[in-house]
Amino acid sequence: MVDIEGFRERLAQRIEEGKQHGISDEVMREGIVNLGDIAVHFFKADKPEEKLMKELWEVSTEDEKKVLANILLRYGKQALH
Repeated sequence: MVDIEGFRERLAQRIEEGKQHGISDEVMREGIVNLGDIAVHFFKADKPEEKLMKELWEVSTEDEKKVLANILLRYGKQALH
């Protein structure tokens, strides 16, 4: 089982660390997109929902990936408040 709150907290910590080092939201978004691109090639999707996420990422345009990255960034930032 995935610990969503644990994931959110770790994501928020990484966002906060990035901010402390002067990393902009745009650079973080680019990093998330790059990580997603790498992940689909190296991680095996064992569960149906993982397979769906992988397939959705693979068919997404660069703009759509940026939107998803922005949503993920906002999701992590909400845990900072």
